[in-house]
Amino acid sequence: MKKCTVLLLALLLASSFSLFAAGQAESSGLPRFVEIGTAGTGGAYYPIGIAMAEVVNANLATQATAQVTGGAVDNIRLIQDGSVKVALTTTSSAYKGLNGINPFPTKSDRVAGMFGNLTQGVYQIAVREGSGIRSVKDLVGKRVSLGPQGNLGVEMSDYVFKAAGFSISDVRATFLSYDEGVTMLADGNLDAVVVQTALPNPALRQLEATGGKVYLISLPEDVIEKVATDHPYFARFVIPKSMYGSAADIVTLNSTNMAIVDKNLSEDVVYTLTKAMLDNIEAIRNSHPAASAFNLKDASQVPIPLHPGAKRYFREKGIL
Repeated sequence: MKKCTVLLLALLLASSFSLFAAGQAESSGLPRFVEIGTAGTGGAYYPIGIAMAEVVNANLATQATAQVTGGAVDNIRLIQDGSVKVALTTTSSAYKGLNGINPFPTKSDRVAGMFGNLTQGVYQIAVREGSGIRSVKDLVGKRVSLGPQGNLGVEMSDYVFKAAGFSISDVRATFLSYDEGVTMLADGNLDAVVVQTALPNPALRQLEATGGKVYLISLPEDVIEKVATDHPYFARFVIPKSMYGSAADIVTLNSTNMAIVDKNLSEDVVYTLTKAMLDNIEAIRNSHPAASAFNLKDASQVPIPLHPGAKRYFREKGIL
Protein backbone atom coordinates (compact mmCIF):
# COMPACT_ATOMS: atom_id res chain seq x y z
CA MET A 1 0.00 0.00 0.00
CA LYS A 2 2.84 2.35 0.92
CA LYS A 3 4.59 1.57 -2.36
CA CYS A 4 1.44 2.44 -4.31
CA THR A 5 1.09 5.71 -2.39
CA VAL A 6 4.72 6.67 -3.06
CA LEU A 7 4.35 5.79 -6.74
CA LEU A 8 1.15 7.82 -7.00
CA LEU A 9 2.84 10.83 -5.37
CA ALA A 10 5.80 10.52 -7.73
CA LEU A 11 3.51 10.45 -10.75
CA LEU A 12 1.57 13.46 -9.48
CA LEU A 13 4.79 15.41 -8.86
CA ALA A 14 6.12 14.54 -12.33
CA SER A 15 2.82 15.57 -13.91
CA SER A 16 2.78 18.81 -11.94
CA PHE A 17 6.35 19.59 -12.98
CA SER A 18 5.52 18.97 -16.67
CA LEU A 19 2.48 21.22 -16.44
CA PHE A 20 4.55 23.88 -14.64
CA ALA A 21 7.28 23.75 -17.30
CA ALA A 22 4.70 23.95 -20.08
CA GLY A 23 3.05 26.88 -18.34
CA GLN A 24 6.41 28.62 -17.99
CA ALA A 25 7.13 28.13 -21.68
CA GLU A 26 3.76 29.48 -22.69
CA SER A 27 3.94 32.46 -20.33
CA SER A 28 7.41 33.38 -21.61
CA GLY A 29 6.26 33.12 -25.21
CA LEU A 30 8.60 30.19 -25.88
CA PRO A 31 7.17 27.27 -27.84
CA ARG A 32 6.85 24.06 -25.86
CA PHE A 33 9.22 22.32 -28.28
CA VAL A 34 12.23 23.66 -30.19
CA GLU A 35 13.38 21.38 -33.00
CA ILE A 36 16.97 21.91 -34.19
CA GLY A 37 17.75 20.55 -37.67
CA THR A 38 21.26 19.09 -37.97
CA ALA A 39 22.47 16.48 -40.50
CA GLY A 40 23.57 12.85 -40.43
CA THR A 41 25.20 11.49 -37.28
CA GLY A 42 28.62 11.21 -38.95
CA GLY A 43 29.29 14.95 -39.32
CA ALA A 44 29.78 17.98 -37.06
CA TYR A 45 26.23 19.35 -37.27
CA TYR A 46 24.73 16.61 -35.10
CA PRO A 47 26.93 16.93 -31.98
CA ILE A 48 26.79 20.73 -32.26
CA GLY A 49 22.99 20.58 -32.49
CA ILE A 50 22.88 18.33 -29.43
CA ALA A 51 24.98 20.87 -27.48
CA MET A 52 22.67 23.70 -28.56
CA ALA A 53 19.63 21.69 -27.43
CA GLU A 54 21.22 20.83 -24.09
CA VAL A 55 22.03 24.49 -23.41
CA VAL A 56 18.43 25.49 -24.18
CA ASN A 57 17.03 22.73 -21.98
CA ALA A 58 19.32 23.67 -19.09
CA ASN A 59 18.44 27.36 -19.18
CA LEU A 60 14.92 27.75 -20.57
CA ALA A 61 11.49 26.31 -19.87
CA THR A 62 11.12 24.49 -23.17
CA GLN A 63 12.14 21.15 -24.64
CA ALA A 64 14.76 21.34 -27.39
CA THR A 65 15.80 18.34 -29.48
CA ALA A 66 18.46 17.86 -32.16
CA GLN A 67 16.97 16.15 -35.21
CA VAL A 68 18.83 14.09 -37.83
CA THR A 69 18.15 15.57 -41.29
CA GLY A 70 19.50 15.53 -44.83
CA GLY A 71 21.85 18.40 -44.00
CA ALA A 72 22.46 21.96 -45.16
CA VAL A 73 20.12 22.13 -48.17
CA ASP A 74 17.40 20.02 -46.57
CA ASN A 75 17.40 22.24 -43.47
CA ILE A 76 16.36 25.27 -45.53
CA ARG A 77 13.26 23.40 -46.65
CA LEU A 78 12.55 22.22 -43.10
CA ILE A 79 12.62 25.80 -41.80
CA GLN A 80 10.41 26.93 -44.67
CA ASP A 81 7.71 24.31 -44.07
CA GLY A 82 7.83 24.76 -40.29
CA SER A 83 9.18 21.30 -39.48
CA VAL A 84 12.04 22.76 -37.40
CA LYS A 85 12.45 26.14 -35.70
CA VAL A 86 16.26 26.32 -35.68
CA ALA A 87 18.70 24.63 -38.06
CA LEU A 88 22.32 24.47 -39.12
CA THR A 89 23.28 25.16 -42.71
CA THR A 90 25.96 26.68 -44.92
CA THR A 91 26.16 30.35 -45.81
CA SER A 92 25.69 29.49 -49.48
CA SER A 93 22.55 27.44 -48.83
CA ALA A 94 21.10 30.16 -46.60
CA TYR A 95 21.63 32.83 -49.24
CA LYS A 96 20.34 30.69 -52.10
CA GLY A 97 17.36 29.46 -50.12
CA LEU A 98 16.27 32.93 -49.10
CA ASN A 99 16.60 34.22 -52.66
CA GLY A 100 15.23 31.19 -54.52
CA ILE A 101 18.46 30.33 -56.34
CA ASN A 102 19.09 26.77 -57.58
CA PRO A 103 18.68 24.21 -56.03
CA PHE A 104 15.75 26.08 -54.43
CA PRO A 105 12.87 26.58 -56.90
CA THR A 106 11.20 29.33 -54.85
CA LYS A 107 12.23 31.83 -52.20
CA SER A 108 12.40 30.45 -48.67
CA ASP A 109 11.16 33.61 -46.98
CA ARG A 110 10.90 32.04 -43.51
CA VAL A 111 14.70 31.72 -43.28
CA ALA A 112 16.43 34.28 -41.06
CA GLY A 113 19.94 34.48 -39.65
CA MET A 114 20.65 33.51 -36.04
CA PHE A 115 24.46 33.39 -35.87
CA GLY A 116 27.32 32.61 -38.24
CA ASN A 117 30.94 31.45 -38.55
CA LEU A 118 30.11 28.38 -36.51
CA THR A 119 32.40 25.92 -38.30
CA GLN A 120 34.20 25.39 -41.58
CA GLY A 121 32.58 22.92 -43.97
CA VAL A 122 35.36 21.24 -45.97
CA TYR A 123 34.87 19.30 -49.21
CA GLN A 124 36.66 15.96 -48.90
CA ILE A 125 36.97 13.10 -51.39
CA ALA A 126 38.21 9.88 -49.80
CA VAL A 127 39.08 6.96 -52.05
CA ARG A 128 39.81 3.32 -51.35
CA GLU A 129 43.43 2.30 -51.37
CA GLY A 130 44.03 0.34 -54.56
CA SER A 131 41.10 1.93 -56.41
CA GLY A 132 43.45 3.59 -58.90
CA ILE A 133 41.85 6.97 -58.23
CA ARG A 134 44.41 9.74 -57.83
CA SER A 135 42.54 12.73 -59.27
CA VAL A 136 38.97 13.96 -59.46
CA LYS A 137 38.78 12.98 -63.15
CA ASP A 138 39.50 9.37 -62.18
CA LEU A 139 36.07 9.24 -60.52
CA VAL A 140 34.37 8.81 -63.91
CA GLY A 141 32.69 5.40 -64.00
CA LYS A 142 33.48 4.69 -60.33
CA ARG A 143 31.17 3.85 -57.41
CA VAL A 144 30.89 7.10 -55.49
CA SER A 145 28.74 8.06 -52.49
CA LEU A 146 28.01 11.79 -52.62
CA GLY A 147 26.54 11.95 -49.12
CA PRO A 148 22.85 12.13 -48.21
CA GLN A 149 20.42 13.80 -50.59
CA GLY A 150 19.95 17.45 -49.66
CA ASN A 151 23.47 17.75 -48.30
CA LEU A 152 25.80 20.43 -49.64
CA GLY A 153 28.23 17.69 -50.70
CA VAL A 154 25.93 16.76 -53.58
CA GLU A 155 25.71 20.37 -54.75
CA MET A 156 29.46 20.86 -54.35
CA SER A 157 30.16 17.70 -56.34
CA ASP A 158 28.02 19.05 -59.17
CA TYR A 159 30.17 22.20 -59.31
CA VAL A 160 33.49 20.37 -58.89
CA PHE A 161 32.74 17.65 -61.44
CA LYS A 162 31.55 20.16 -64.06
CA ALA A 163 34.66 22.28 -63.51
CA ALA A 164 36.72 19.12 -64.08
CA GLY A 165 34.90 18.36 -67.35
CA PHE A 166 32.29 15.75 -66.43
CA SER A 167 29.04 15.47 -64.43
CA ILE A 168 27.44 13.48 -61.64
CA SER A 169 25.75 11.28 -64.24
CA ASP A 170 29.23 10.12 -65.30
CA VAL A 171 29.84 8.40 -61.95
CA ARG A 172 27.94 5.51 -60.37
CA ALA A 173 26.46 7.72 -57.68
CA THR A 174 24.78 6.67 -54.45
CA PHE A 175 23.52 8.91 -51.65
CA LEU A 176 24.45 7.51 -48.25
CA SER A 177 25.10 8.94 -44.82
CA TYR A 178 28.77 9.57 -44.12
CA ASP A 179 28.98 6.66 -41.69
CA GLU A 180 27.38 4.26 -44.19
CA GLY A 181 29.53 5.54 -47.05
CA VAL A 182 32.81 5.22 -45.17
CA THR A 183 31.85 1.73 -43.95
CA MET A 184 31.11 0.63 -47.52
CA LEU A 185 34.37 2.21 -48.66
CA ALA A 186 36.29 0.25 -46.04
CA ASP A 187 34.50 -2.98 -47.08
CA GLY A 188 35.41 -2.45 -50.74
CA ASN A 189 31.83 -1.83 -51.84
CA LEU A 190 32.54 1.77 -52.90
CA ASP A 191 35.48 3.36 -54.69
CA ALA A 192 35.11 6.87 -53.26
CA VAL A 193 33.14 8.86 -50.70
CA VAL A 194 32.41 12.59 -50.77
CA VAL A 195 32.27 14.15 -47.31
CA GLN A 196 31.27 17.80 -46.82
CA THR A 197 31.76 18.44 -43.10
CA ALA A 198 33.90 20.22 -40.58
CA LEU A 199 37.32 18.80 -39.81
CA PRO A 200 37.98 16.17 -38.74
CA ASN A 201 35.17 14.00 -40.03
CA PRO A 202 34.60 11.36 -37.31
CA ALA A 203 33.95 8.52 -39.75
CA LEU A 204 37.15 9.17 -41.73
CA ARG A 205 39.15 9.71 -38.54
CA GLN A 206 37.87 6.43 -37.11
CA LEU A 207 38.75 4.59 -40.32
CA GLU A 208 42.28 6.03 -40.25
CA ALA A 209 42.68 5.24 -36.53
CA THR A 210 41.74 1.58 -37.03
CA GLY A 211 44.27 1.09 -39.81
CA GLY A 212 41.88 1.47 -42.73
CA LYS A 213 43.56 2.27 -46.02
CA VAL A 214 42.09 5.50 -47.32
CA TYR A 215 43.48 8.21 -49.57
CA LEU A 216 42.25 11.81 -49.83
CA ILE A 217 42.65 13.45 -53.21
CA SER A 218 43.41 17.11 -53.91
CA LEU A 219 41.48 19.20 -56.40
CA PRO A 220 43.36 20.76 -59.31
CA GLU A 221 44.00 24.49 -58.95
CA ASP A 222 42.03 25.29 -62.13
CA VAL A 223 38.99 23.44 -60.75
CA ILE A 224 39.27 25.30 -57.44
CA GLU A 225 39.57 28.64 -59.22
CA LYS A 226 36.55 28.03 -61.45
CA VAL A 227 34.28 26.88 -58.61
CA ALA A 228 35.36 29.75 -56.35
CA THR A 229 34.84 32.28 -59.16
CA ASP A 230 31.42 30.99 -60.14
CA HIS A 231 30.31 30.43 -56.53
CA PRO A 232 32.08 32.97 -54.29
CA TYR A 233 30.84 31.38 -51.05
CA PHE A 234 33.51 28.73 -51.54
CA ALA A 235 37.25 29.25 -51.15
CA ARG A 236 40.50 27.34 -51.53
CA PHE A 237 41.32 25.39 -48.38
CA VAL A 238 44.24 23.20 -47.31
CA ILE A 239 43.71 20.15 -45.09
CA PRO A 240 46.98 19.56 -43.20
CA LYS A 241 48.44 16.12 -43.76
CA SER A 242 48.37 15.50 -40.00
CA MET A 243 44.55 15.61 -39.99
CA TYR A 244 44.14 12.08 -41.38
CA GLY A 245 47.71 10.87 -41.57
CA SER A 246 47.99 11.71 -45.28
CA ALA A 247 51.31 11.70 -47.13
CA ALA A 248 50.86 15.36 -48.08
CA ASP A 249 48.54 18.31 -47.49
CA ILE A 250 45.22 18.09 -49.34
CA VAL A 251 44.08 21.09 -51.39
CA THR A 252 40.32 21.47 -51.69
CA LEU A 253 37.39 23.89 -51.11
CA ASN A 254 35.48 25.00 -48.05
CA SER A 255 32.48 26.99 -46.92
CA THR A 256 31.35 28.32 -43.53
CA ASN A 257 28.39 27.14 -41.50
CA MET A 258 25.73 29.07 -39.63
CA ALA A 259 22.54 28.75 -37.59
CA ILE A 260 19.24 29.87 -39.08
CA VAL A 261 15.88 30.36 -37.44
CA ASP A 262 12.23 30.54 -38.43
CA LYS A 263 11.47 34.17 -39.26
CA ASN A 264 7.92 33.68 -37.97
CA LEU A 265 9.14 33.29 -34.38
CA SER A 266 8.75 36.46 -32.33
CA GLU A 267 11.63 38.81 -31.57
CA ASP A 268 11.45 37.95 -27.86
CA VAL A 269 11.59 34.19 -28.49
CA VAL A 270 14.59 34.36 -30.83
CA TYR A 271 16.37 36.82 -28.53
CA THR A 272 15.86 34.40 -25.62
CA LEU A 273 17.08 31.39 -27.62
CA THR A 274 20.10 33.27 -29.01
CA LYS A 275 21.03 34.56 -25.57
CA ALA A 276 20.81 31.10 -24.02
CA MET A 277 23.04 29.58 -26.70
CA LEU A 278 25.64 32.33 -27.02
CA ASP A 279 25.86 33.15 -23.32
CA ASN A 280 26.93 29.50 -23.05
CA ILE A 281 29.17 29.53 -26.11
CA GLU A 282 31.77 27.27 -24.47
CA ALA A 283 29.34 24.35 -24.56
CA ILE A 284 28.99 24.79 -28.33
CA ARG A 285 32.77 25.19 -28.79
CA ASN A 286 33.39 21.99 -26.83
CA SER A 287 30.82 19.94 -28.76
CA HIS A 288 33.11 19.30 -31.74
CA PRO A 289 36.73 20.20 -32.61
CA ALA A 290 35.53 22.08 -35.70
CA ALA A 291 33.66 24.57 -33.51
CA SER A 292 36.62 25.31 -31.23
CA ALA A 293 37.24 28.73 -32.86
CA PHE A 294 33.59 29.82 -32.72
CA ASN A 295 33.46 33.28 -31.14
CA LEU A 296 30.91 35.98 -30.36
CA LYS A 297 32.44 38.72 -32.50
CA ASP A 298 32.37 36.73 -35.75
CA ALA A 299 29.00 35.13 -34.93
CA SER A 300 27.15 38.25 -36.06
CA GLN A 301 28.51 37.97 -39.61
CA VAL A 302 25.98 36.25 -41.86
CA PRO A 303 25.09 36.68 -45.57
CA ILE A 304 21.34 37.03 -44.93
CA PRO A 305 19.38 39.38 -42.63
CA LEU A 306 19.58 38.52 -38.96
CA HIS A 307 16.31 37.83 -37.20
CA PRO A 308 15.36 40.92 -35.12
CA GLY A 309 15.73 38.82 -31.95
CA ALA A 310 19.29 37.80 -32.84
CA LYS A 311 20.08 41.36 -33.89
CA ARG A 312 18.88 42.63 -30.51
CA TYR A 313 21.23 40.21 -28.74
CA PHE A 314 24.28 41.29 -30.75
CA ARG A 315 23.43 44.95 -30.23
CA GLU A 316 23.10 44.33 -26.51
CA LYS A 317 26.60 42.84 -26.57
CA GLY A 318 27.97 45.88 -28.43
CA ILE A 319 28.86 43.84 -31.53
CA LEU A 320 26.43 45.51 -33.95
